[in-house]
Amino acid sequence: MKSEEQASAGWRYSDPDCKRKLAAKLLHPIKSVGFQQLRMDDFAKHMDISKATLYKYFSSKDEIIEMLVQMFIDVVIEKDLSELPDDSVSYAVRFQQSFARSLHIANYGSDPFMNDLRDGYPAFFAVLNAAIGSRNERLRAFYEKGMDVGVFHRLNATLVILQDEAMFRELIDPSSLMKHHLTLSAALWDYYQIKKLQLFTPEAYAQVDDGFMSEKLAYLVQKITYGVA
Repeated sequence: MKSEEQASAGWRYSDPDCKRKLAAKLLHPIKSVGFQQLRMDDFAKHMDISKATLYKYFSSKDEIIEMLVQMFIDVVIEKDLSELPDDSVSYAVRFQQSFARSLHIANYGSDPFMNDLRDGYPAFFAVLNAAIGSRNERLRAFYEKGMDVGVFHRLNATLVILQDEAMFRELIDPSSLMKHHLTLSAALWDYYQIKKLQLFTPEAYAQVDDGFMSEKLAYLVQKITYGVA
């Protein structure tokens, strides 16, 4: 019979939360260089565990990539399923939440990661791409409803979303920031202010409280720069 210690270890190795915490340590390096060139030794190093221990948690590289894709969908994309349609929350707060989430998506859905996923795991790429597309549809509906009730200016919601995708890719690129003599913190804050002026009617603009976003963007700058909370 297995000892209590062995049984506890076996449970830990199969525990989804433990596996997610380990996989989360890969998000920062993978967004920069992708994962095709990484071996299991590299994954173990980024997770701060031995290769032998890694294989107790994950049977293969495929399992790790699948978990990363599912984490992306669960944590970054699907979270707004309940937030965007919730009319008990103000449009201003939902806009702020969606702004932060769009930044998350741009950060972790980097070109190196998405290109490697498309080339090496087309089925996973299709699932993730579909999730992002569904999320954008919910965001478009949110903007258009806000326009209908007079909170947002009448704009092309699809172009508003595409604008964010393009801008966030530029703003989280260190070489682009250096080229334009910008810091990530200041650039994100200024772009947030631009988006407010662009979207909100004067009456609604006056009701937006920036206290939440000041702390949220400071936290996101740390995540983007260092991959830590």
